[in-house]
Amino acid sequence: MPTLRKEIAEALERESLDLREISQLFRIREREVLDHLQHIAKSAHPKRLTMEPATCKRCGFSFKKRDRLSAPSRCPICKSESITPPRYQIVD
Repeated sequence: MPTLRKEIAEALERESLDLREISQLFRIREREVLDHLQHIAKSAHPKRLTMEPATCKRCGFSFKKRDRLSAPSRCPICKSESITPPRYQIVD
């Protein structure tokens, strides 16, 4: 039986998911998902964990330079808290 991290990694190889989708799929808290994603990012070789950046729904600002896996709380440009979460996927 595969470990939870292995199951999350396999799901991310099939499709891109955000934190909430992963937490609902595996019935764990989003904070736990972040811990697993950090480990998966380090151990996914030769594949790699990619992150589609979060974007502000109001002004369209994209958080391209953000290294943290968690979602930003608000936009630095317009201060809106309406932000699409980043999506994660494992690619070759």
